[in-house]
Amino acid sequence: MRRLLALRAERRLSREHVRLAGECLGVSERTVWRWLAEASRSPRAALCPGERSSDRFEITREIRVLLAYWHGNASAVHRQLVARAETGPHGTDGQPTPAPESAALPAGAPPAAVLLLNPVPSLSTFLRAVRRDLTAGERAGLASGPDAARAHDVFGERATSWRNHVGETDHVQAPLPVDADGDPVRPWATWLIDTATKVITGTAVTPGVPSRASVLAALRAAVLREEPYGPAGGTPEQVRVDRGKDFLSTAVTAAFGTMGITVKDLPAYSLHLKGTVENLNRAVDPGLIQSPGAGVLLQVKGVSAGRVGG
Repeated sequence: MRRLLALRAERRLSREHVRLAGECLGVSERTVWRWLAEASRSPRAALCPGERSSDRFEITREIRVLLAYWHGNASAVHRQLVARAETGPHGTDGQPTPAPESAALPAGAPPAAVLLLNPVPSLSTFLRAVRRDLTAGERAGLASGPDAARAHDVFGERATSWRNHVGETDHVQAPLPVDADGDPVRPWATWLIDTATKVITGTAVTPGVPSRASVLAALRAAVLREEPYGPAGGTPEQVRVDRGKDFLSTAVTAAFGTMGITVKDLPAYSLHLKGTVENLNRAVDPGLIQSPGAGVLLQVKGVSAGRVGG
């Protein structure tokens, strides 16, 4: 900001300078112009241009309680604060008086929970403070509950587990064509990954759309530990799947049940619940997949997939 003031004194300040300053400071171009105007009117503002005022209105813990009573309705909270301020701080005996029953609007906070603000900020100032001091997840949670808040927040890390505790399986299509009996096709890979060690324990590659046979082949490769499958692998205690018909077919579920593997059928649109295999799917790109000769060799992070270390 001091550099902008110096440019303005030299009559070399342009709109481009202001725009770039706003991008660097994370504010709008209009805000930078306002800071420059304040610096020209106040010596203090000129010393610290853009400094936030210490008396600006902020959302306190008590106001958060009111927002919770009103399920995030900031305008209703503001109306209740105005109604409380209109009663005055003291009664006829000089003692503080509680908020009247009229201040407790329908579905609002009880009178004892309504704090007295003097002065009450304007509605626009109050709404701006709510947007600034509460995250999008907090506002969604107040309005619709914790499930709505989770859609805006970062999901927590899973607890540390052990090898073959939980596996995740999925299909992914390779992003390059290969020759299959003279026809160019984009092969599919079905793999099972161990969530604790991030090792791909089983893989099946098919030239066409994968099926229950692909799942069974990947499961066999994951369970067997002798050559050419070992040494990693083994029988997982649980496998997460994404409601695919091939993963939940009779043959596949019977194979899982025979080996004592619990199948966790995840709800729809919940990719975060099997994030390990989804991240593996995203790792596939043309630079990491090769097609040498007549066969197909999948490579992830430069390591042959059939049994890949994380």
